[in-house]
Amino acid sequence: MALEQTQGHGGAKLFNRKGQLMLRGRRGKMWGMLAVGLLIGLGIGGSLSVGLLVGKQTATLPDSVLAELRLKAAASHGSDTFAIATGPIDDEVEGLYTLDFLTGDLSCFVINSRTGSFGGGFKTNVAGVLSSEKGKKPNYLMVTGQINAVGGSNGGRPAACLCYVVDANTGGAAAFTFPWTKAMATSGQAQGGELRAIGPWKVRNAPGQ
Repeated sequence: MALEQTQGHGGAKLFNRKGQLMLRGRRGKMWGMLAVGLLIGLGIGGSLSVGLLVGKQTATLPDSVLAELRLKAAASHGSDTFAIATGPIDDEVEGLYTLDFLTGDLSCFVINSRTGSFGGGFKTNVAGVLSSEKGKKPNYLMVTGQINAVGGSNGGRPAACLCYVVDANTGGAAAFTFPWTKAMATSGQAQGGELRAIGPWKVRNAPGQ
């Protein structure tokens, strides 16, 4: 009976020791997992910090580089009887081109970039230039394109874009431009005159035309 009690006490001590060892092992594993998680968290945080730093440095590009990245684009839109388009006049301002299909009037309106008021107006009629068919509903197409024109007189030079107009009925096409004096725009003076035609020429080789 005494032997059984001794063995019982010994077994209890052995069990307690095993339990303590298992508990210590679990605690060690737990601390190890926490350490690994901490290292992973620090690694992710460091990567994010580097990414933010690089992004911040990339966002603060020199003005000369940003100037080269600026998008220069023209827009156009039309309906059955009217079309509009924009195009650069100089390095500071664009012009609004309007084409009235019913009358054939092509106009360009320019806002002065310094004063915010009317800066210029130019006009012509495309029907005569394109030899549009009389009595037939006009069907015009209009777009603008950039050009680096050289020359000019009296301090002026051609505007920085051409306005192209096509008569879809006849296949006739022409480009239109006008002289622009930037010195007058800088001083706030309004400019005006006639849109000058380049062409016309045919863009459709149809029988009988």
